[in-house]
Formats: sequence, structure tokens, C-alpha cells
Amino acid sequence: MSEAQLGKTSSEDDDPDFIKSLAKGLAVIEAFGSGSPAMTLSAVAQKVGLSPGSARRVLVTLSKLGYVIYDDSDRRFHLAARTLQLGYSYLASLPAISLIQPRLVELSDKLDESCSVMTLDGREVVCIARATAKRLQRDYMSVGTRFPANASSSGKIMLSDLSESEFALLYNDEAVLPAVTPFTVNEMSKLRVQMEQAREQGWIYTNQETALGMASLAVPIRANGRIRYGLSTSAIITYDGPTIIDKYLPDLLKAAAAMGRFLETRN
Repeated sequence: MSEAQLGKTSSEDDDPDFIKSLAKGLAVIEAFGSGSPAMTLSAVAQKVGLSPGSARRVLVTLSKLGYVIYDDSDRRFHLAARTLQLGYSYLASLPAISLIQPRLVELSDKLDESCSVMTLDGREVVCIARATAKRLQRDYMSVGTRFPANASSSGKIMLSDLSESEFALLYNDEAVLPAVTPFTVNEMSKLRVQMEQAREQGWIYTNQETALGMASLAVPIRANGRIRYGLSTSAIITYDGPTIIDKYLPDLLKAAAAMGRFLETRN
């Protein structure tokens, strides 16, 4: 099994407290997703980087624990509903959710656009709160959605708050970063320019980097001197009338400041 697939660092091989079997189980759970909702044993083994025998033992264990179901009709494994508990436990432990969600809904209603709160998770950002514009029947994002941090407006905001040593732990000067669309900034030098702009102005605007035809605007939610989350809104790009910056930035900044104050009262 490769270190990258299990999310390991080289030092973990020498760590007596590192439980490899647990890492394998979590890697198998994370292997399922929208692109692979159901997989055969061999597909799981190949995707995670395990031998067929090791993958089988992990899947049998997860099945007995109720996290995976085997369907005889298609001979594939599926995640069971119990896996939702893993994500719910995380969200329930965040004071930000109960404090921020009502303000996020108010902001979405005022802007008539969908709004999100994102957190940084390694090289990715994860949506932990979402308010979808009422006029929309479908939304391209929901709680739990992940994007590469370099492709997300909130990701760039949060990366801009990292020290050089913190940033180096995430990125070892990779020349090419993941791209979600043809417009994603995936060159390290260009990402650093965006990070510096975000740091200086306190907000960032991105154009079609996470979804084609959509512009995004993000501001930081600060608590105790650090950026804790990114608050963003997105809108369909138009080329007439006020820009997304002119229309939405003042309300975003005001909402982010209020959310930050709420967070500080809970610390």
C-alpha cells in the first residue's frame, strides 16, 4: 500500500503507535464516493493499493461493523448508512455549526445566492455549512463537498493565513496542482500571487475555478487572531451590471465579522 493512498508520512512506518489496520479501514471507506458508489473486491483493492486478501479482510470487518454492505445481485460493496455517523459526529462537535448556520441562511436570503462555510483539511477544503439560494432547484455543492484548496476561493483565503513552514508541510513546491476546471489556477507561482492578494486585501475573487460559469467570492472568518474558516458565495458570471464584488463583498465581510465574534464567545 502506498503512503500517498493511505495519507501517511514516512515517519509513520517507524511509529509504534500507528495502527496500520485502522488506516486501511479508513482508506477503504474514503475510497467510496460519487464516482465509485459501489465497487467489487478487486476494484477496492486496486483503488486503495491493497492486496486482494488484505482488502477482503478490511471489507469483511467493515461489513460486520455495519459500515459496508455487500450486494449479491451486483457482487459489489456499498457504504451503509452507518457511515453517516462518522461525519455527523464531526459536525455535531463543531460549535461553529449551531452558531453560524442561522447567519448563513440570513446571508443567503439577503444576497439571493448560495453561501458556504469551508474548513481546511490538508490540501483540500471541506464544506461544513451550506445555505442554498431558495430560487435554485439544484445545487452543485452540499455539506461534505471537497475541493482542492488551490481551486477554491475559501481555500486560497485559508492558505494565505499559513506561515511559510505550515505551507511547506502541505506543498513541497509542487509545480503542478490539481485542477477542477480548465480555469483552475494550478501553478504554484500563480497560487502564491493569489494568496498574497488575499492576505493584503482580506478577500479573494475567483473566476470559474471550481465550476464552469460560476464566479466565487470568499472572505475569512477570524477568531482569536487566526482564520478559522472561509465564508464564500458564488454566482453565475454576467458581463453587465455590478460585479459580484460590488454587490456582495460588504455583506460578506459584515457576516464574517459577526460569525467570528460568535466563535470567540464559545472559546
